[in-house]
Amino acid sequence: MKVQHIQFSREKNAEFVAELKRRVNQYFKEKGISKQANFTMVLKTISMIALLLVPYALMMFGVVSNIWAHYLMWAIMGLGVSGIGMSVMHDANHGAYSKSRTINRVIGRFIDLVGGNATNWKIQHNLLHHTYTNIHGLDQDINAGVVLRLSPEQKRRKFHKYQHIYAWFLYGLMTLPWMTVKDFFQMVEFRKKNLNKGRSRKFWQEYTLMVAIKIFYYSYMVVLPIIILPFAWWQILLGFVLMHYVTGGTLATIFQLAHVMPETMNKLEIVDNSMEENWFVHQLETTTDFARNNWLISWYIGGLNFQVEHHLFPNICHVHYKRLSQIVEETAREYGVVYNNIPSMMRALIEHGKVLKRLGTVA
Repeated sequence: MKVQHIQFSREKNAEFVAELKRRVNQYFKEKGISKQANFTMVLKTISMIALLLVPYALMMFGVVSNIWAHYLMWAIMGLGVSGIGMSVMHDANHGAYSKSRTINRVIGRFIDLVGGNATNWKIQHNLLHHTYTNIHGLDQDINAGVVLRLSPEQKRRKFHKYQHIYAWFLYGLMTLPWMTVKDFFQMVEFRKKNLNKGRSRKFWQEYTLMVAIKIFYYSYMVVLPIIILPFAWWQILLGFVLMHYVTGGTLATIFQLAHVMPETMNKLEIVDNSMEENWFVHQLETTTDFARNNWLISWYIGGLNFQVEHHLFPNICHVHYKRLSQIVEETAREYGVVYNNIPSMMRALIEHGKVLKRLGTVA
């Protein structure tokens, strides 16, 4: 069983694409800077890792002994995990962190150390999501099962009319099934769909490695705290769940604000496995920037509020997105191409809620 292959137009808006690429390349040439990470990115990497490991160390070495402080540490660790996901391993797995493939591979594996799997992530995110953005049945990032309707092509069920209320609570559950069961089933699914071809390891080697890393993850995140910390096992498990709830809620919300928005949720015309539009313009039509002037949000979420720029140039480190956004917006305006941008985080949250309500009530 293979994934349906969609062809995008090469002719439509070709001049826009060529000019946009030229201007972006010219920017880096004139500035004499690398498209990869800089010293600021290295500091951010250290900060995000510290956000996870410092609270963990404070608990494990007995500095934190109060139960409520214990839960606070787990919540901060959740911010660290999502920060590593958005600001560190994300760039590395796109090859945007360093010119060195080895460095990208090592840093990209940070996702394994916080419970995920780099191989699965790159197939789902780099291959499927970035190639077939918002295309129902191909982009797994908008597939939340039957409980949420995140695409106008998805079947609407009666309970979806309440999803604009309950979705926010479900977002926090995103990473728990991912870390426990989804990775195991997903790796098998990707093999059946021939999506893991070209990997350096054989399937059984990759699967064995995943199992080993999962054992290591649950050993240091759950087993060791149960053995060492002066709390009941269920209190530690509750802290672990809290960490993932913070992580899942953060990751899911940021993703939805970039893709499940009023301007991006349109039915896509696919005729004979072909799209009428150019791939670059398709990315512009299915992604949204938000809160571009909020430096703190941009810093923490790895520039994913510049989602347009990320989808157009995923191999460029996110520390350059703010400047690129000016180039992309200006070029898009000149060529009459859509460019989606919502000025604030609050406005983006409100607009996403409206889309959830619309998808839940309109067939």
